[in-house]
Amino acid sequence: MSSTTLNSCVCKRLSNGLNVSILPQPKYSHTFVSCSVPYGSIHDITLAGTAHFLEHMMFYNPDGQSVKSLLHAEGASTSALTRYDVTTYQLACTGNLRNSLQLFMNMIATPYFTKGNIERERAAIHQELEMYKDQPSWLALQQLLQMMYGNDHPITQDVAGTPESIADITVEWLSNAYTSHYAASRMSVAVVGPVEPTEIFEWLENFSMDQPKIMSPTPFIQPLQEQDETYKEMNGGSSIPLVRFGFQEEKPVTQLETQVATMIGIEALLGETSTFFTESVKSGLLGKGSHWDHYYRQEFAFSNVCGYSVDPVELHQRVKEECSRIQDRMLSSEDIHYARMKWISNHYADMDSLKKRCMHISEYGVIGLDYMQMSECAMKLTDEEIGIHLRRIAKPSHLRMSVVR
Repeated sequence: MSSTTLNSCVCKRLSNGLNVSILPQPKYSHTFVSCSVPYGSIHDITLAGTAHFLEHMMFYNPDGQSVKSLLHAEGASTSALTRYDVTTYQLACTGNLRNSLQLFMNMIATPYFTKGNIERERAAIHQELEMYKDQPSWLALQQLLQMMYGNDHPITQDVAGTPESIADITVEWLSNAYTSHYAASRMSVAVVGPVEPTEIFEWLENFSMDQPKIMSPTPFIQPLQEQDETYKEMNGGSSIPLVRFGFQEEKPVTQLETQVATMIGIEALLGETSTFFTESVKSGLLGKGSHWDHYYRQEFAFSNVCGYSVDPVELHQRVKEECSRIQDRMLSSEDIHYARMKWISNHYADMDSLKKRCMHISEYGVIGLDYMQMSECAMKLTDEEIGIHLRRIAKPSHLRMSVVR
């Protein structure tokens, strides 16, 4: 077992294989626990939506009692989220942490699949899929990903799958998915709250997974397909055109410094602190509430922003011009300074939520990165480093814009 302390976050690889990070927060009353598994929708090559379906099924208990009801009796609650490359389970409690943590970890270690429960969750997921169809922002994202990655890439499939794919999911299929991806040595657990690290490590050392494990899958690798379309519209019943545009990295961004530099650079060029954004809001080219989202993971990386525009075609042209402008010149130190401060402010605002902070720590942990080091990276980066990474991603040829009218 090895233990290190980073920015008051205590990290240890336990003898059972669990990678655990603990961030003591003595002034808070809530404790949050996140358990992340490096298994998401992009790994479902054969049946889209399997990872998400499996997440739903993990809340069933072999003894017939609802895991959520058992946790409620302890004054705790639980939830889960499946993303493109990771599934995260979360626990929140204000007392009885030991019992709640044991129930929570046992839930992850003891899958229970029956035909009846599968049919129940299949119906619920069908409803999820129908709801997404009415959301212009989701439609724009799906179209944008197709423009970036091509129709054959699994990232373009809905995380929840399709009606056809989830219809084929069986007990055997879920069992195979679980034994292929759910192993203690692949999981990252984060605990944030008024806790004693030594005590938490001791409790988690007793965690064991009864299911036999087969060989873990190899990392997902999907070659990029050249996509010619840089601007595409679709009809979605939006009263004002909704636009979603962004940039795809040619290679995954695996270093924290590169991620932070790219995010700050995009903020300086096109974000809320930029001259471009101010002028675009004044002219109606981009709505004031637009904000950038960044997805930088081991298997893929892209940044995008979503908002409303009175003239998407003109907006597309303006963004291209901004991208061309910075290819042979530096952003001003003032622009980068404002962008850096804006990014740091948003980062700390996000960290104010213990639940989000806990989730970020575990999800970064499964790809070998320390979320708590991001703000330090932001302060250490030079203007030149930020400019280099911005020019790499924000090439005019990398720009893609999806519009829903």
